Amino acid sequence: MRSWVRALHVSRTVLAAPKPAASVVSSCPAGTVLNLKIKKSGDEPVALEDAEYPEWLWTLLDKQKKDADLKEADIMKWRKRQLRKANIKRINNNNFLSKM
Repeated sequence: MRSWVRALHVSRTVLAAPKPAASVVSSCPAGTVLNLKIKKSGDEPVALEDAEYPEWLWTLLDKQKKDADLKEADIMKWRKRQLRKANIKRINNNNFLSKM
């Protein structure tokens, strides 16, 4: 096998390898006052240690996981969302091309 072909194969293999899950760290250190007081009575909420929060909290912003969960739960809602995304992308592309 030629060296450049082997290098291409190796680079594809390395890129396709699963990446280790990064540990999620909150943006606020523990004890930080969050300034989210809603009620007149009571204290200001304070940030907790990362381990004190539930595990599902760290997966809320993971779009791929949310998409996979929706596909498993309700395939019609997932398909409707996929069509909406495709339509928005098509409209944006057509608008861009019309300005050229």
